Amino acid sequence: MQKKLFLVREFTLEKGFLRIQFRNLTSSEEFNIPYEEIDFSKTVWQKETDNVMLIVTLVFGVFFLINIFNPDNYPDGSGLIGVSIFLFIVTCLSGLVTYIKSKNVLLIPTHNNGYLEFIKNKPNKDEFEAFIKKLSDEITLFLKSKYAKIDLEMPVEPQLMTLGWLREKDIISEEEFENLKHNLVNKKKGGASIGFSK
Repeated sequence: MQKKLFLVREFTLEKGFLRIQFRNLTSSEEFNIPYEEIDFSKTVWQKETDNVMLIVTLVFGVFFLINIFNPDNYPDGSGLIGVSIFLFIVTCLSGLVTYIKSKNVLLIPTHNNGYLEFIKNKPNKDEFEAFIKKLSDEITLFLKSKYAKIDLEMPVEPQLMTLGWLREKDIISEEEFENLKHNLVNKKKGGASIGFSK
């Protein structure tokens, strides 16, 4: 489970798919993404901060500190508390907006041109890294067991395309691809001839 302020994301590994649940203050959503659609070979780390809001936060923070440490600007004391409270509130709100808009995420592409977005190191670094590794291992194991097989009843070309797809997704190594391709082509050549015998 990943939490950031009012956003909660839950990712559950199921047999053959990843279940995703999103919740925020106003809505919730649940959907499943089959392992075939997740492409670990092209992951992207993205870190963003809204620089304008960061500058606004810093400026109001500096004004707040100047105001607090220079009470001589208000000789009779009137206005010091009101201005200080106003600057403190604006600094806190702009800091909150900066935090909400900031991103430090791992993006994993899917085949429908979308991305799975994981908040980096949430709930903590060890759990985050363990989950991402487990997800990668589950996908690899599932796709290998389902697609890295030779079927002599099927045509060679579609099977070679499937093996090439597995290689492109880094599910099987180049060596595994060559071995499977060699076995497929040789077993097809050694199979029974087609046609009638006399």
